[in-house]
Amino acid sequence: MSYFKFIKTKKFFIHAGIAIVIAILLLWVSFKMVANYTQHNITVNVPDFTGKPIAELNDFIKDKKLRYQIIDSIYSTQQTPGTIIKQDPEKESEVKENRVIYLYVTSMLPPQIEMPKLIDRSVRQAVAMVESYGLKANIKYVADACKNCVIKQFYKGKEIVPGTPVKKGSVIELQVGKGSNNETISLPNLLGLNFCDAKNKIQSSSLQIGNITADKSVEDSCEAIVYRQTPAFGKDKELNTGAKIDLYITADKKKIELLSKKED
Repeated sequence: MSYFKFIKTKKFFIHAGIAIVIAILLLWVSFKMVANYTQHNITVNVPDFTGKPIAELNDFIKDKKLRYQIIDSIYSTQQTPGTIIKQDPEKESEVKENRVIYLYVTSMLPPQIEMPKLIDRSVRQAVAMVESYGLKANIKYVADACKNCVIKQFYKGKEIVPGTPVKKGSVIELQVGKGSNNETISLPNLLGLNFCDAKNKIQSSSLQIGNITADKSVEDSCEAIVYRQTPAFGKDKELNTGAKIDLYITADKKKIELLSKKED
């Protein structure tokens, strides 16, 4: 009974008030300490690392209040070796100070792959296989009864045995049979095609790519447009199997528009 009388006294309320104030102060101090420890609300804007050479990273980041770690290397024929091509988090992201930025860099050397067996395959199958391995095909037609068959495979001028390690992106020369010498094939119309499509059409027609002339507007040859070919296209024109076609390519819109008007 005395306990219930006590909680109604002035002394109880004074002590309870002091306890509440102390608890609030302790919570406030705790939150402040945690905020300082975790650097709450203190962020850094992530800079753009892409294109930076590895050798310059330490100088680039020394005043940024960030850290970096290279976690993977990727081979690319389009990028300079030893440069950053990707980062995580992305540029302009807001992160806490001392955050680690994960970087992906272009490898200095291309990876090695095993040379596939292309002999006795059709030229179309061989080219598809070469490209799937990350290699490039250069076709040379030679006299052989087996039309469009791969007769030999070469790397840097020497025959290469299947299973031999080669660098990704290397050019593999394929010797392909062109059938009997008197065989002819209709001359394909390549005007208006992009270079890569024109190249595939030439190769699938048992013909060869001759000289390639690109004007000053061309930056990406694969996307450039064929605006002229030699021999010029004609409906009744034919070429001997294995003959070469010279291509002239452009990215100049005026030349492409002029070509479109001629075709109309």
